[in-house]
Amino acid sequence: MKIINNNILKNKSADNFKYQRLLSIFYNIKNQKNINKLMSFLYSFSGKIIFSLKKEESLKKILNFLIRNKIYPKYIKKTTDISMKVNYFYMIEELQNGFLDKKNNLLYICTRDLLPVLINDKNTSEKKKINVLKKSNLSQLILNDPIIHIEHGVGRYQGLTMIKTASIQSEYLIISYAEGDKLYVPVSYLHLISPYNKTSIENAPLHKLGGDDWNKEKNKIRKTIYDHAAQLLQIYAIRASKKGFAFKKYQEKYEYFCNDCAFKTTEDQNKVMKLVLKDMSESIPMDRLICGDVGFGKTEIAMRASFVAVSNNKQVAILVPTTLLAQQHYKNFKIRFSNWPVIINIMSRFQTKKEQNLILTNTQNGKINILIGTHKLLFKKIEWHNLGLLIIDEEHRFGVSHKEIIKKIYSNVDILTLTATPIPRTLNMAMTGIKDLSIIEKPPAERLAIKTFIQEYNPLLIRKTILREISRGGQVYYIYNKVKNIINIAEKLSILIPEADIKIGHGKMKNIHLKKVMNEFCNNMFNVLICTTIIESGVDIPRANTIIIENSDHFGLSQLHQLRGRVGRSNRQAYALFIVNNFNKITSDAKKRLEAISSVDNFGGGFSLSNQDIEIRGVGEILGKEQSGHIKNIGFSLYMKLLNNTIKLLKSGKVLSENEFLKKSLEIELHASSLLPDNYIVDVNTRLFFYRNISNAKNEKQIEEIKCELINQFGKLPDFAKNLILISKIRLIAKKIGIQSIKSNNKIGVIEFNNKISINVEYLLKIFKEEPSKWKMESSKKIKFILNFENDYLRLKWIMNLLRNLSFKSF
Repeated sequence: MKIINNNILKNKSADNFKYQRLLSIFYNIKNQKNINKLMSFLYSFSGKIIFSLKKEESLKKILNFLIRNKIYPKYIKKTTDISMKVNYFYMIEELQNGFLDKKNNLLYICTRDLLPVLINDKNTSEKKKINVLKKSNLSQLILNDPIIHIEHGVGRYQGLTMIKTASIQSEYLIISYAEGDKLYVPVSYLHLISPYNKTSIENAPLHKLGGDDWNKEKNKIRKTIYDHAAQLLQIYAIRASKKGFAFKKYQEKYEYFCNDCAFKTTEDQNKVMKLVLKDMSESIPMDRLICGDVGFGKTEIAMRASFVAVSNNKQVAILVPTTLLAQQHYKNFKIRFSNWPVIINIMSRFQTKKEQNLILTNTQNGKINILIGTHKLLFKKIEWHNLGLLIIDEEHRFGVSHKEIIKKIYSNVDILTLTATPIPRTLNMAMTGIKDLSIIEKPPAERLAIKTFIQEYNPLLIRKTILREISRGGQVYYIYNKVKNIINIAEKLSILIPEADIKIGHGKMKNIHLKKVMNEFCNNMFNVLICTTIIESGVDIPRANTIIIENSDHFGLSQLHQLRGRVGRSNRQAYALFIVNNFNKITSDAKKRLEAISSVDNFGGGFSLSNQDIEIRGVGEILGKEQSGHIKNIGFSLYMKLLNNTIKLLKSGKVLSENEFLKKSLEIELHASSLLPDNYIVDVNTRLFFYRNISNAKNEKQIEEIKCELINQFGKLPDFAKNLILISKIRLIAKKIGIQSIKSNNKIGVIEFNNKISINVEYLLKIFKEEPSKWKMESSKKIKFILNFENDYLRLKWIMNLLRNLSFKSF
């Protein structure tokens, strides 16, 4: 073998029995608890651990598993490369069995040892996974995927390549264009690259390198983007100009209310609540979107915000999409506010006309503090006594007409929107800084991710799935969204599963009958509910932990996510089975929706799904036909980037000129080898991931964080990687002080400034005066300097320090 020396091979047979006893835990992996035990063993092992891995698909999976569990093995070619400062290493070598080298205190773990772990790891499913970042991260690109260079247009990704010229070694990303032309982009310029985020990538255009088509396209969309940005800013400006109410937080009362909460709030919830309280305390009306997966505690935030509003003698309106969700919120709010003199009521189709009229009267005279209701809150002529807060739950369920009414009636009150899957239009506005966005990412303790499966219709599979749930005392939702045939489905299931107790629920039933069925299901009086999407939002039944959705290819992405969220509301494992009649006959968009929902079965997936929903549904729904036509040619990712830049310009009072929109990037030529060597990071996509992050860093702090991450995962930085970090910092400082280009070799350097120069002129004059032979003013915008350094690293460090001194203004 080329890595393991003879001494270690001798020890292998002697100590293999010891190794087998030591690592019997590998073969007893049945759940997360056992995986935790394994990780504790790896953390506490007193010597060095070497993972000997095959160069195949499992290599990436194993490394991902280790990294997720805070183990960052460093790549080595042979055992003599083992460093004393690092405890974990990996080699690309095929060992049939792991073993313990007792003499050197080295533990070898092979691919075969780790396979049981991968099979049972909840984050590594046997089914094919679609990475949710595939379309938004360059590191997930596949060869020939469309890719956009901001200055040259749409081409096709052809991988990375190493190029050595003279003594300088660099890595380049290759893009192929029309007529066989290729563009080699230095990895330090990846900020100019965007993935082409379009659903049908086969139809992406292919521009000609050096042609005019791309610039013509950018010129066309310049005005469109300007108009869109101005429209969004106008919406924001109108709201910001409204005079809202500055709520006071009565600390003692508020803390008493918080202490009544039945569960411990998470760190994410606490952060979001602080932002909500800050918004409410300001005189500008709040407009905040809270995105958190089902069961992540959004309702508790709504309750606390409501308490603050009521404490300030303001009324609260809670707008929900369904009658069942209204009932659920009404019940929960009544329990939560039971210790306080707060009057809560509900308006839905379950109330009689007489009851509704009484509610309207009590709302007008201020006798109702919190009113929960469906769209009736919008269409009934409600006269509020003193409304201060509107909470909208699951905004995607309300139509355009509903939202127009909200804009007119509630424009001067604080608005809090809660959603597990924000619709693309709302997400778009949040991304562009018009609406404030908060995300609750982490689940409460004891919650388990829902296991999701997509299968063709099979009666035996459905029988097995339902029997498994009811055999453990649980309940099942069976979603069939056609009222016309729902009775036939119930009859078929009754014959298929005579052991099950089945009832039907749908929106066209009489109110009294629907209410009765839902109450019986809540009270566990039967175990299978065949229903339409009437249960989509908010119905919370902890015993219901299996959901089967027939014709799942006919549902929208956010609908699928919401329906799946009806199960898994307790600490029991929940299951979602999405049924299609025939995989070969479903549309490509439906396939993408199902792939997306199956790929995001982890917690906090709603936000990721909404990003994918943008791509699947297309941008026509978000921005209108005029904008979507342009986006087909430049991709959603780049459009959003340009839109954000335009909004920033408009906010600062600047006009979007053609030069500003199509401006050339900062040019840096420092003639130094700067890259992440392939013997430092073996995987190409991992290198691309770090290159992209370094190139996109907004400040030096972010670069330092990336540097620390590289050291933690892969060990000490090689010299070429140190150069890469320095050049990235030079780029940031140069851009900040208004440098157009900076060029240097081992002997001389030239800096050219642009028209927006912002430098410390006193320092520049000082160095010219102290070392006149070293400096020369080539023109009003260009300076030249003489260099003499032993190596590239020292030269780059000197340039960085020079720019830092130039960036410090004197006053």
